[in-house]
Amino acid sequence: MFSLEEGAEHGAPAPPVRPETGRSGHPIDPLRIARVLRRRWRVIAGVFLMGTLLSVALAKTVVPREFTAHTILLWEPVHVSAATTPEREIQTLMDTLKLPNNLEELRKRTRLPITLDALARRLDIAVARDSNILTLSAIADSPEEAARLADTMTRVFLDSRRDSERTRAEQQLQAVTSEVDKVQAQLEEARAQYDRFRGEAGIADLALDRQAAIEEAARLRTEMNRFRIEAESSEAKAALLKQAARGQPDKVVLSETESHYEQRKLAELRAELTARKASLSEEHPEVLGLSSAVQALESSPDRGAISDRVVGTNPAWTFLQNSLIDVDTQREAAQKKWRSYAAVEASVRDRITRLSSIEGQASVLLAQVHITGARLADLQARQKVVESEVRQPEVELRVLTPATPPLLPSKSYRRMVALLLPPLFALLAAVALAASALRGLTLWTPAELSFWAHGPVVAATTWPATPEGLDELAADLRAALDEARGSTLLLPLAAAQNGRAKELLSRLGAGNVPARDGVPEQDAPMVLWEEAERSMALRRAARQCGRVLVLVESGAHSLFEVVALRRLLGSEGRIGLVVVGLGTDLATAPDRVGEVAGFWSGPGAPTGAARSRTAEGAART
Repeated sequence: MFSLEEGAEHGAPAPPVRPETGRSGHPIDPLRIARVLRRRWRVIAGVFLMGTLLSVALAKTVVPREFTAHTILLWEPVHVSAATTPEREIQTLMDTLKLPNNLEELRKRTRLPITLDALARRLDIAVARDSNILTLSAIADSPEEAARLADTMTRVFLDSRRDSERTRAEQQLQAVTSEVDKVQAQLEEARAQYDRFRGEAGIADLALDRQAAIEEAARLRTEMNRFRIEAESSEAKAALLKQAARGQPDKVVLSETESHYEQRKLAELRAELTARKASLSEEHPEVLGLSSAVQALESSPDRGAISDRVVGTNPAWTFLQNSLIDVDTQREAAQKKWRSYAAVEASVRDRITRLSSIEGQASVLLAQVHITGARLADLQARQKVVESEVRQPEVELRVLTPATPPLLPSKSYRRMVALLLPPLFALLAAVALAASALRGLTLWTPAELSFWAHGPVVAATTWPATPEGLDELAADLRAALDEARGSTLLLPLAAAQNGRAKELLSRLGAGNVPARDGVPEQDAPMVLWEEAERSMALRRAARQCGRVLVLVESGAHSLFEVVALRRLLGSEGRIGLVVVGLGTDLATAPDRVGEVAGFWSGPGAPTGAARSRTAEGAART
């Protein structure tokens, strides 16, 4: 009915611009969306059910799960460098897990067709705080694959550490062997120098020789003193013996004896008698004879003692002379030994002095031998240790708990897929249904028409679907028109709505009011505009009337037609809408939207002079 390309009247002054207030209504009425969703709820329910079945099938067959297997390792450091801390050592150890050579070996053993970066993302290693416990984790799509990957990675990691330690030990062994050879040559040279020095000095071992010489000198000094004392004591003893020998005579009575024959004989007989009585009787002739002889001697008188004297060399004088000779011999022997020991002790002192004079040089040479020998012994011991490390490297890692297939997945999207896909499908279905309701950008509810027309909806009805709706609409408009000032221009938005506009006017009782260019010749509450081809006259008529009431049908107009109303009318005057043809399901929507009271309480009709100028201008047009 209207052309969107038509603009304002050429040469006409621009109408005053009224400040635009906030829009009423909604660009899309939620009630209409709810109406569509309510009418098509079976579709949404069916989509939800299909989504449930599809999500369960996807969760069971397509959606992957992640299983994580863990291997627990214990780090037992043997050699920790003083330049680093244990935390740095263990961090370095952990960083070697994902070296490219380890990942390449792992991919080769497991035959996984993935990149090294993807394989590295499946692996992880962590250490417990303040502990040497390492946890090696491997992620796979199945429990068995996760356990196999973790176990293989553990072996690859331990083999890599073992090879690294063996290489390090071989390098150390090479360096230590070279150092051993060098120190061995230094030791041989030091020993050769010391041997030459000992040969030139005539010593075997300076310390031992010096100690032996000191001990020998002490022993010789002791013996020399002992023999000196012995010689002095022998000399004193000889003087005493000489003095004693002077007081002894050389001849003396050697022996002088006195004896009694009868008494000795009597004793003999008595003894024999006693012996016989012991074995013979008293009457035995021998006993009787011996008794008689004893009695005879006892009765005979004593005839005196017989004397015997021997004179010879005095034994004491002889002993003193012999002792003096022995003492002189001992004194001469002791003096000779004293002088001999003194000479030997002097020679030993000279040797000690000579040894002391070369002790410094000998100590330096011997110390060089000892130091070089100790260094060689340390290097040889180190060489044996490194050789054992080459044969069996120390990995410093021990498996405490091997990897086992996990019972539950560590990460699974199956439950999320099963729970989220059905609502998502239902939401997509609802969005699709709502989008289908917006197809063609057609406006249906009073709220939508008010929003896009920038004006209020003064009335809405289900007429012509319900005949009684026309009476209700006429009653509402009649009451408003009675209180409103000025004329109201009734404008059907589409030519198909002219009949309904006339029917409405007839019901309002304003259908026979004469008008020129849409302006009644006498005061009338409402005037119908039917000249669709005279758009410029329409703008003038809209400016002359107090308000413009646009008759629109629900679902018959796009938002572009409604938006173009203001430009088509060429006026910022009051524009209101009357909505007809509402569906019964939209009857619960508000029938008035926006500033309805302000729309009816606008300024009254223009003056007669203004009407004449407008009529003349329309006639010229």
